[in-house]
Amino acid sequence: MAEKKRPNIVWITLDHLVYANHKKQSGYPKMPRFDQLAKEGMVFNNAFSVCPLCQPCRASMLTGQYPHKHGMVMNDGNAGVRLEFDAEDKLFQHHLQDAGYRTGYFGKWHMGEERTAIDYGFEGFSVEGYGHPYWSKEYKDYLAEKSLPEAEVEVEWWVGHPDWQGRSIRLCDFEKPYSAPHLLMEASGKLNNAESHEAYFLAHMAEKWLADRAQDGEAFCMRVDMWGPHHPFWVAEPFLDTVDPKSLEQYPSFGSDLEHRPSHHRKLMDYRKEVSPWREWDEFAWLLARSHEHTALVDDAVGRVIDAISKHGLAENTIVIYTADHGGSLATNGYGIDKGWMMIEETIQVPLAMRWHEHIDAESSCDKFVTNMDIFSTVLEAGSANIPENTDSRSMLQLAQGKSGEWAEDMMLEHHGHYGIAHFQRLIRYKNYKYVAHLDDIEELYDLEADPYEMNNLALGDGHQGVLEDMRQRLYKNMKQYNDDSADASKLLVQIGLQIG
Repeated sequence: MAEKKRPNIVWITLDHLVYANHKKQSGYPKMPRFDQLAKEGMVFNNAFSVCPLCQPCRASMLTGQYPHKHGMVMNDGNAGVRLEFDAEDKLFQHHLQDAGYRTGYFGKWHMGEERTAIDYGFEGFSVEGYGHPYWSKEYKDYLAEKSLPEAEVEVEWWVGHPDWQGRSIRLCDFEKPYSAPHLLMEASGKLNNAESHEAYFLAHMAEKWLADRAQDGEAFCMRVDMWGPHHPFWVAEPFLDTVDPKSLEQYPSFGSDLEHRPSHHRKLMDYRKEVSPWREWDEFAWLLARSHEHTALVDDAVGRVIDAISKHGLAENTIVIYTADHGGSLATNGYGIDKGWMMIEETIQVPLAMRWHEHIDAESSCDKFVTNMDIFSTVLEAGSANIPENTDSRSMLQLAQGKSGEWAEDMMLEHHGHYGIAHFQRLIRYKNYKYVAHLDDIEELYDLEADPYEMNNLALGDGHQGVLEDMRQRLYKNMKQYNDDSADASKLLVQIGLQIG
């Protein structure tokens, strides 16, 4: 009997997608390439970020462990937490390499300032830290190959530099991602040429690598990690001005005083008011429109990668996974900008679709609770690689193939804070309920079926004590299962009337 050919794997991750609830609120963002992939395979309707913050989540996708285990609980080593992996750490690509796979990585890394994905055994392209490719040799070679102009932006708004409005800047002039004024602050601008956007640069490099793998026939796994649609929203034609801000209905939680929320939510809102002069919906709506346009641009670039899989004859035996690391709070939850540290639906929900011709039914869907950390075990099982015993990740492969099997009925997510400010939080989803426990603050409980925008905190009343106690017990069970037993974790459980034994 002929040996079964191992599947290739293409894993695409967007960064900071303003997505959850906006889709049903206004129909945006438009992501036709994601929608097409979902139609050709399975869409996971309840997919979440294991931690809605870049570095902790990305480290979990690489290790299959919760942030409280791998230790990168905040971005960039803030508050003295772990900054990057050790050189000898074994990440998902190492397990695949042991199984005979070539592994490629193109795009955002955001795992410390000293090493990139290439230093951990990947082929491809990445940049230290948060990165951005505009000053790299590879990007300049891409411009020369395609006869493209350098990326230049007419700034519309820049939270840290309002005096830059109307100024044109060349993105290649910023030699480091955190140079001041840096590229990462909430900003919007008109880009001179869409093809000069980093998303198309990444797609071009990924396609070249796919073409080489098609020629040599080796089994491969390739990650493509876009920097977008994370702000800044650099948008060019044909995407520029395609979303009318007046078509975006005011978001239900926009302008909320958040009095029903933990006090640190209001603290974050106050900070947002300090950095942004805006208070009215129409002032936010135009930036939200730019965000949606930026998403459409990035999704179009992702489509180039998906098309290349077919172009090079790889589609039939290639698993394609399309997701995001986390969401964003723009124009929601009390003048939202960025994501902050709130575990709201807008920051924790992510899209997730998986296609594998003849193995995953087209137009199928799954309602089980899954996280983007679960992709770790999924790709290892698909590649017949070793799944480490200490993983917190669960393979979704059986779910994707419509096979029955055990799957947890609840799910835990976590957060430890942002901007160097600690806010220890644990979240449980079960059926239509969402529960969040906050260290040194109040609890949250929502019936998301009746209250999808989290406007009525049921933990503040007396009518849902049975549900509240059940969710506390589920949190206890998950924290114990995943060895979440730090001093803060134990303090949190005592605070809500529980204690790990």
